[in-house]
Amino acid sequence: MEKGIFISEIRPSASVEGLFCVASKRLLETRNGEPYLAITLTDRTGEIESRVWEGAKQLDTVFGQGDYVRIKGEAQKFRDITQLKITRLESVRDKGIDPGLFLPVSQADSDELWSEFRRYIKGIRCNDFASLLNGIFKDRKISEAFRLAPAAKKMHHAYIGGLLEHSVSVTRLADSVCKLYPQLDRDLLVSAALIHDIGKIEEFTFSRPPIDYSDKGRLLGHIVLGISIVDGFVATLGIKESSQQIVALKHLIISHHGQKEFGAPVLPMMEEAITLNYIDDLDAKLNYLGKLKKDIPGPTHGWTEYQRLFERYFYLPCAEGVSGDKAWKEAAQNADAEDRLNTQPSLWSKKKTV
Repeated sequence: MEKGIFISEIRPSASVEGLFCVASKRLLETRNGEPYLAITLTDRTGEIESRVWEGAKQLDTVFGQGDYVRIKGEAQKFRDITQLKITRLESVRDKGIDPGLFLPVSQADSDELWSEFRRYIKGIRCNDFASLLNGIFKDRKISEAFRLAPAAKKMHHAYIGGLLEHSVSVTRLADSVCKLYPQLDRDLLVSAALIHDIGKIEEFTFSRPPIDYSDKGRLLGHIVLGISIVDGFVATLGIKESSQQIVALKHLIISHHGQKEFGAPVLPMMEEAITLNYIDDLDAKLNYLGKLKKDIPGPTHGWTEYQRLFERYFYLPCAEGVSGDKAWKEAAQNADAEDRLNTQPSLWSKKKTV
């Protein structure tokens, strides 16, 4: 079955026809009491808000969240955001549909990330940490789920492969910080970085769109689920649960959100725990901001819409700048340390390909 247009290809004032998955659906009323459907459609390239104004009540019974629908409509600008005005909608059966067309997927090379992830494990010298990590990821079910799982439903790395991508990024940061602060226990920090979010393999459902919370995920959360996984392997592998290393590792996992109001059962109480909290938050926020860049107008930089979660606007590179960032990153990685300052992109001048 043909997909039709992808969400990333939709432009204002364009006619739209294609197959999408329903991420959410609500039957609402206008101020005049007229019913309408507010629908979030999704495919692997993103999400788009949509509205059905005619026959809303009748269509409300035809499809639900998670269903595939074929729609016709028109893309319109509303408060500087592109939305769809749907004029025709029909529910479509799952048979013959590739779910990979509808779940967003990491743009990073999964095989390369997994190889890097495994190299970090091989570099662990502490016997307890090495035994635990090797035991966990020799489990085929866990390793396959870890490579596929998202790191969030919407906030950051909210796509297939997002958990692996986020975990490797945080581990890279951990490795780099340890070189700057040699007093940190590298084995502890790197081990925790690798599995701080392992509970997310059970927190989310992601075998078909939309990415959502599992029952266990909503009731327990990924920190509790992650500790449960660790405890299970500690027992199976014969590692002492009272081991100082294991207790410290579990502390980093349960405190990595930093504050109780953000879901941390305890506050970070070790240097490595504080470090993990900050680098985890850094990677999550930069990934979130990266998603906003595609909507930035202008030749170089521009302002985002108001982000209620952060209570501010952000000044970011436009889409053209994103591709430029990649060129600068590649150049910086290939440069000698003394030359890296010269490869940094300038905020105030138009970027050029290196």
